[in-house]
Amino acid sequence: MNNIDNILNNYFEGVALPEEENALKDYFRSDTVLPQHEVYKPLFAGFDKEKQIVAPVFEIPVAKGNKKPALVRKLWITAAGAAAVILLALTLFPYKNKVGTPSDDFMVFINGKEITNPQKAQQYADKMFMQANEIIRTSYEPFIEAKAIQTKMDADKIFNDLSQKINYIESINQ
Repeated sequence: MNNIDNILNNYFEGVALPEEENALKDYFRSDTVLPQHEVYKPLFAGFDKEKQIVAPVFEIPVAKGNKKPALVRKLWITAAGAAAVILLALTLFPYKNKVGTPSDDFMVFINGKEITNPQKAQQYADKMFMQANEIIRTSYEPFIEAKAIQTKMDADKIFNDLSQKINYIESINQ
């Protein structure tokens, strides 16, 4: 019995040897299981039942006559290769501007319209920055006002003023 307890401890700690596990299985299959070990009997019986379960075998049907002709397959492979080469060339080589326009020329797109005049682009950018600055200034205005009110409502100052007034009133009442 003591040996079975030791083997059970080893089993649940995960250090039992295969021979010890087999001894436990044989012990729990027998009719001589001690009453204190009866709680483990369904566990080992479940392991035996699990071994008897056989998973169903599924066969994947093979589709016959569904192969594409070799010529069509070769054409698809060739077309995919050509598309990959074109995509690679467009990615790796820089975009060329219109014929006669140097590639280092100044060009900006605004609302989908190409602007090549640097002064117009600068004017538009300045206008956009001014609008953004105005939006930021007006959106922060309430925070600035709240901060000013907060500094006016200094709790220590208010408390000191009130305590001075209370002391003054008490001194008059005495």
